Amino acid sequence: MERQIRLALGILILLLMSPWSSMVEPRSDESDSLEAERDVEFFSIRTDAYSDFVGTYDSSNVQEQRTIEAHSRLGTYSIDGLELNRPLSNDVLEPRLDAQLLLINIDRNMLDVRKDLSDISGLEVREFVGPSGLIVQGTSTALQNAQTVPSVVAQWDVPLAMFLDDSMLDALLFEGGNEALQGEEVRLEGWWSDQQLDTVNIADEQGNTIEQDLSLVAQAALDDVKHLDQGQYRGTLATSSVLDVVRQPSVMWLRFEPQMVFENDQSKNHMMINTMRSYFTTDLDGSGQIVAVADSGLDEDHGDFGTRVVGNYDVIGDGSTADKHSGHGTHVACTVLGDGSKGGYAGVAPDAELYFQAMENDNTGNFVSPSLNYLLNTAYNAGARIHTNSWGSSATSTQGEYTSEAEAVDDRAFNYDKVSNGQEGLTILFAAGNDGPNAGTVGSPSTAKNVVTVGNHQARYNGAPDNLMSGSSRGPTDDGRIKPDIIAPGGYVRSCRAQEAQDIAGSSWQSTWYLEYTGTSMATPNAAGAATLIREYLMEIAQRPSPQGALIKALLVLGAQDINSRDVPNNDEGWGRVNLKETLAPSQGRGIWVDDRSVLTSSGASKSYVFNVTYANSQLKAVLAWSDYRGSRFASKALVNDLDLEVESPDGTLYLGNDFASGRSTTGGTKDDINNLEVVLIDMAMKGIWTVRVKDAYHAGSGSQPFAIAVSGQGVNDLRPDPQVVVNSMALNVTIPQVGDQVRLTTEVFNAGNIKAESVDLTFNVDGTELNRITLDINPGASRQSTWYWTPQQSGITTLELIIDPDDTVDEIQENNNVLTKIVDVTAPGVKVTADMVERQVQYASQTTTSWNLTLENTALLQTNASIDTLGVFLDSDGTEVPWYLGMTASNFSLQGKATADVSLTVVYTEAPEPGLYRIDVLGLDVDNGISYPISLYLDVLSLPDFRVEYDYTVVPVHPANPTNLSIRVYNDGNTEIGYDLFLQAPSGWSAGFTDLSNDPGATSGSTGLIAKGGQMDVTMQFIPPQVSTAAGAQRMVTLTAISQTEPSRTWETDIPLEVMEVREVELILESDIGTPRPDALINLLFTIENRGNVDMTLTPSLSLPTGWVSQTSLQPIVMDWTEQSKNILISIQGNGNALSGPIQLNLDVGVQRFSWSGELDVLDLPQPSLTFSELEFENGQTFDHPFGPGAHPAGQELTFTWLLINEADVAWNPSISTSLSQGVFGECLDVGTVSDSVVPVVCSIILPLTLEVGSQPSFSFTLSSDDVSLTEGTSMLVAEQRSVEWEVTGLSALDGTGTGTLQVRVLNTGNTPLSHQLVLDTSTGLEAAVVGDDIVSAVSGDSQQFTIQVNGKATGVQQLTFQLSGVQEVQLSTTSINIEITSSFEESGSSGSNTIIIGAGIAVILGFAAMLLILRNRNNARQQMTAPVVLSPMPQQHAPTCWSCRNPIVGPMKGCPGCGARYHADSPTCTAVESCTNCGASSEQFVSA
Repeated sequence: MERQIRLALGILILLLMSPWSSMVEPRSDESDSLEAERDVEFFSIRTDAYSDFVGTYDSSNVQEQRTIEAHSRLGTYSIDGLELNRPLSNDVLEPRLDAQLLLINIDRNMLDVRKDLSDISGLEVREFVGPSGLIVQGTSTALQNAQTVPSVVAQWDVPLAMFLDDSMLDALLFEGGNEALQGEEVRLEGWWSDQQLDTVNIADEQGNTIEQDLSLVAQAALDDVKHLDQGQYRGTLATSSVLDVVRQPSVMWLRFEPQMVFENDQSKNHMMINTMRSYFTTDLDGSGQIVAVADSGLDEDHGDFGTRVVGNYDVIGDGSTADKHSGHGTHVACTVLGDGSKGGYAGVAPDAELYFQAMENDNTGNFVSPSLNYLLNTAYNAGARIHTNSWGSSATSTQGEYTSEAEAVDDRAFNYDKVSNGQEGLTILFAAGNDGPNAGTVGSPSTAKNVVTVGNHQARYNGAPDNLMSGSSRGPTDDGRIKPDIIAPGGYVRSCRAQEAQDIAGSSWQSTWYLEYTGTSMATPNAAGAATLIREYLMEIAQRPSPQGALIKALLVLGAQDINSRDVPNNDEGWGRVNLKETLAPSQGRGIWVDDRSVLTSSGASKSYVFNVTYANSQLKAVLAWSDYRGSRFASKALVNDLDLEVESPDGTLYLGNDFASGRSTTGGTKDDINNLEVVLIDMAMKGIWTVRVKDAYHAGSGSQPFAIAVSGQGVNDLRPDPQVVVNSMALNVTIPQVGDQVRLTTEVFNAGNIKAESVDLTFNVDGTELNRITLDINPGASRQSTWYWTPQQSGITTLELIIDPDDTVDEIQENNNVLTKIVDVTAPGVKVTADMVERQVQYASQTTTSWNLTLENTALLQTNASIDTLGVFLDSDGTEVPWYLGMTASNFSLQGKATADVSLTVVYTEAPEPGLYRIDVLGLDVDNGISYPISLYLDVLSLPDFRVEYDYTVVPVHPANPTNLSIRVYNDGNTEIGYDLFLQAPSGWSAGFTDLSNDPGATSGSTGLIAKGGQMDVTMQFIPPQVSTAAGAQRMVTLTAISQTEPSRTWETDIPLEVMEVREVELILESDIGTPRPDALINLLFTIENRGNVDMTLTPSLSLPTGWVSQTSLQPIVMDWTEQSKNILISIQGNGNALSGPIQLNLDVGVQRFSWSGELDVLDLPQPSLTFSELEFENGQTFDHPFGPGAHPAGQELTFTWLLINEADVAWNPSISTSLSQGVFGECLDVGTVSDSVVPVVCSIILPLTLEVGSQPSFSFTLSSDDVSLTEGTSMLVAEQRSVEWEVTGLSALDGTGTGTLQVRVLNTGNTPLSHQLVLDTSTGLEAAVVGDDIVSAVSGDSQQFTIQVNGKATGVQQLTFQLSGVQEVQLSTTSINIEITSSFEESGSSGSNTIIIGAGIAVILGFAAMLLILRNRNNARQQMTAPVVLSPMPQQHAPTCWSCRNPIVGPMKGCPGCGARYHADSPTCTAVESCTNCGASSEQFVSA
């Protein structure tokens, strides 16, 4: 999943390019005058082309056409069960115990079954899964009872997988998937009702309950929990079992935290903004409109915003609204409404006001998404009715998907598009994204149904405006809906440059105050600006209040223009690019008609509109849009309430919405059951009566479905009112009027037109005579009630008439609906009952009685017996009788003619009765004549607030330095669920705020939301003292103000007294970094003592350390005055080399109180190596247990030294080894690998070349080093004398017949000392031999000497000649022999053949060198090869070794240090008295004889 993709810099802006900007080419910053560049088209609107029409309801109830299946995100439910459409692990198929999916038969409408299920105690209908499924939650009893509801044909378990998003399900398919999810940032969400729920509380009639708070699940399952909004928590997953989380009844959804990124002038000309600016009598410039922009941040001081920023809020909690990174938010906001004052690039609606919501973390540059409910609710409450968003999900896995963000946006749009509930409509726009050009790349939340999803086309340069930008994301959504809805200028859009922005490399042009960006981020604010102007038009010119968001969306599509070839709708451009002129003043004299006040309530209902198209062959276009009931992330299709658009031509041809070919409507297709925006476009409409029909094809959501329709064509006009009377609206306060009795009448009129009906006369006539006249203003789609009074003068049949526009002065759409007639029968009087006031109000919850003064009058001239009685109290809306007490002071009277009797009537009710209009029926009776006189009195019980607060202190103790939290209990003692706005006023210097009333902890105001009647809500307040500590005992006062959310509102003020506590409190803060010290380290600990108290203190410090650590600092008492904020102390501690890890604690004691800082010393765990000499081995296998061997070391052969390495620590040691050799010495030491708990040999192979001076003391050492530990060992060596020779004999090998001859013998000194020996010859008996000349061998090392030998034969046959060196010192290879063959004839001359015989181990110097290398190679096949080149040179005079004590030569016995090889006299008292080796420090007790 692409949850770490960073915020894209492609910033696309919708409508920005000033009225004086150039048409195509890029412009410099100089701005021309407005008049010189404005491209305005002036023309008049035809008013004679429109004839009568009116919408007509048809409330037929038809059977819904749907399959008995539920298409969920996991697969399809049918009467046979669930068929999966994706792989799932077995554990996620475990059923959720509190939820089931019900399949509904087609014999009843879904809405009716839904109502029946809602009536089951302990059962809640949670989600609609189309076409025939409902997910319900309830107790086990309630789920069983659901089986009894007619038309429930199947009841299936819902697996836990339904409550996990797809990315989590994918992770759980892998082994270890549960563990891999730990530590991931996730969002936990509750179920939906009217809003997302923090708490599930379900109870059935048997007392079984399901009750759980989502916050408790969040605290148990998540770390770093943040409460984003009602029913939404964010945190890192802390549990190893994801399934345990989604088993909880309060959990509806668990998913990864969404990662959002930005969806990164000629714009106004392309959208025809400049044309429409002064088209009407009032300029369209955005005045009077507030636009909300949610984006990175805002450079509020740029200059192009003037004083029009009405709000600039941080909605993510980083404390900043600056635009420090790319300047994306400033560019977007300026595109909507910048005025161009800094250089000419103005926005689309330059007089609109801005409400900004900053969503970028300035510290990281990351985009953070808050709760979308919170984002949209706060903007709406601030007066914004356009909300634009140039950002979306960075995850490609959610492209095209109907996510929980899309669901939340649709819920808010559905909620605010209900003019019948007093809502004013909210138009929400989202950028489609910049992941094009491939299909299905539109991102969330722009996949929502009820938003305007905006793609982008080129705004300037060659190709504008009909070039669709390649990066603009394409539709469709996963369920096949058309996205984007429209496209707007987004390529190369110039707008404001945030002055603090540091990363503007993504811009394609820039100046000091402006820069140029490309993307759907730029297109969306352009479309938002157009939407702003449409809303301004509807309110100011069409005089149409509260235009709904669906209507503005419909009008944007109504004027949208196809680009390039005719092929709308398509997944590239949706319905085309924005063209405001075609939206508000279409070409060809076509008019516009709109309706956003109508609703459909059930499947089969419809509303029809009739238009008389007066000119043939012109375009007729109808657009239907509705803010649909929120879809379900559980379902595979988002649409819930399916409305259909049908347009019927005069000849009966039927066109269905969205049935298009080649960019225009065609016939023969099927109805659209996917989109909640449908269009019919007829290029050449015939003259005559056209019918536009909106049908409720399938109504699955709860409640009615409002819709908006916009029609343009000949015979359509939006500039005429249609005031009319409301049929059956005339109501009298008495059933039978009596002569002389004043009658109160109420009537209702309605404006069915599309502009305000101003100064309309309304008359009340009796029997053709006008009795009264009033003048009214009626807004489009609004109704007005009027009250009339009439006193009948004679009995009999009387005709009452209400006439609107009696003089026919209003040019209205229809003139035949202006008269309301009612015929009444006026009777002769008997008795009459009158009241001092017919209607009274209950305005306070504590009020329990209301009284009327009644008069019972005998209207005749003769005496009569009369009585007055009450018939009961009834709820006027449905006639339900209410058991309230009614008391009268008297009831029976004898009245003279025209006499009266006064009666007091009192109604007694409980405190805070339910709101509503209650009717008290009273009957006056002429007993003698049997004539009754009924009268109704009315008690209007308003929503009665009654606020009460409790907390657990008389005086609240507060901390002088730290925030103090106070939990209060807020009670609604009113008569219905009522919300209260709470405000805190802190004492001077202090701060007070609420911690849990909004996503802005610490805010001084907040709303409780609706509190149930008699309900309670816990509210936490936080009091923050001044930075300067306050003295103990100081008293302060916080004022809590509560204002009820009722009309009229009531206000309560509660003073909360505070008293500053006496606090002895300090905080110890370690400022220095301990790190991971060595056991012998010196550590300096710098502490800061923060004084959090408000009294003087003397602190006694003490320090606790792990074993082996000692404090080097003397700790003295520390005196701190209460006004002294902080002190620093420095403590040094020293390790002894074997110091251990462990806890470290610094305590500060004052009296019995102790303040502590605790930490952990994590000492570096070092190896503890040691070496012990093992043996020295010569080539001949001779070994010694000390490095001196026999006292000297032979040259020319391999010496193998071995030490034993031990690591006494628990940590393994993996050292590298390096070898250091005296000059001329060859050798190496082998790697030892990893040393843990076993003994490892360290083996060094050394060769002393023969060239070394005899008696010299070369040395070698090796160093083992790693992990801050090193160990060095070595020894010196005494070069021993070596006498050896090689022989070479040349000459004859046989004697000829003469029996004599000569041969040569060469003696080579291969030792390292001079030779002085005699060459001695020895022969067999048949041979004589003598040396010719000197027979003394005198040769230094490396030299040779040749001798000539005279040989005489004595006998035939093979004879032996032996050569031998004789002298005092022995010589290796001192003897060699050859055979000489003697023939029988001594006179024959000997053969002249000469053969060379190689004697000994080798006679050439080069062979000796090769042998030396061979020794090493053969000895160390597995070791690294050593090269020891032998240089043959004369051996210098040898010297005796030097004593390391007296520094004199050693010529006698000696001792040596086995550690380093240093030699000492063994027979000198001075030298034998040394206690330790002067070279390495080893004890003399370890010396060995050398």
